[in-house]
Amino acid sequence: MGREDIKPFEIELKAYAKINLSLYVLSRRTDGYHDIKSFMQGINIFDILKIRTKLINSFNYNCFFAETNIYLSSTNKNIPLTADNLAVKGAVTVIEVISNRYDLNELMKERDAECISIEINKKLPVAAGIAGGSGNAAVVMLGVNHLFGNPLSLRELMDAGAKVGADVPFSIMMNAHLNADELKGLLELEEAKCAAIVSGIGEVVEAVMPKPYLVILFNPGIAVSTKEVYEAIDGKSEGTDFAQREVDVNRFYNELELYTLTKYREVQNLVSRMREYLHADEVLMSGSGPTVAAYYTDKTRFEADYEALESARWVEPTWRYWKTKSGGLNLWS
Repeated sequence: MGREDIKPFEIELKAYAKINLSLYVLSRRTDGYHDIKSFMQGINIFDILKIRTKLINSFNYNCFFAETNIYLSSTNKNIPLTADNLAVKGAVTVIEVISNRYDLNELMKERDAECISIEINKKLPVAAGIAGGSGNAAVVMLGVNHLFGNPLSLRELMDAGAKVGADVPFSIMMNAHLNADELKGLLELEEAKCAAIVSGIGEVVEAVMPKPYLVILFNPGIAVSTKEVYEAIDGKSEGTDFAQREVDVNRFYNELELYTLTKYREVQNLVSRMREYLHADEVLMSGSGPTVAAYYTDKTRFEADYEALESARWVEPTWRYWKTKSGGLNLWS
């Protein structure tokens, strides 16, 4: 058998998180969703996922869809091993789109595929405003498409991802770019970038040049309900026409920050201390929170602030923090 005849049955991908350098809420739609405009880009922290078309290990959960068994496994007790997991939803959605075009049984037989199994090594906090779950869905969709011979293009995957979640289209594009070496053969892969202006409910993704920053990322160890934050905005902004105001996606701004800080005292305390004790260019919550990013362009200040955290009395023992970077893997040495 020649090398070209060998069909891969496993791919390992990093599911990178995202941050919002700006986030505006423009209006509430009649379907209950919100139109937004946001500058999003990838950040160099990630979960690790293995997607296979054969069942190798003993998995915690399985479901049946479109004549395909989907198995899900993770040692992390904070994520649901159910059909509600976005990784499973991503797998179901990409299978559905592929099966609308191809005979799925024949395609699986051709690829020597027995099932879809997903193993999540969860390193990111849950419900944190950095699209950890959306990133899992994104790389599952990319991985399944790859193992099935890349029947869908990047843009087709992004369109399908909009059915899974608002952050998924951007997460697909950004994770395709940052996993490009593993995803060779994906149509339109060269169009993928790690930064974009995102609008609509998240389905309109316009790739742009990233803004490189060194970042200290903090998470206070609590979960924030995005739904509750948007409901708070709806309650206080009734009658206000946000869509008519000026929007500058190139400045640091987060519409959701005020509402999250008002409702969650832990996040308010975190932001206040970061702004007091760090020497960052900017401190801003990402998404609906509670994760907060301190952005640096000066490496000396960045390194000094991070080193001081080990003995800093203002850092609560329940807080997690990361030394990382945003704007692309090769933009900082």
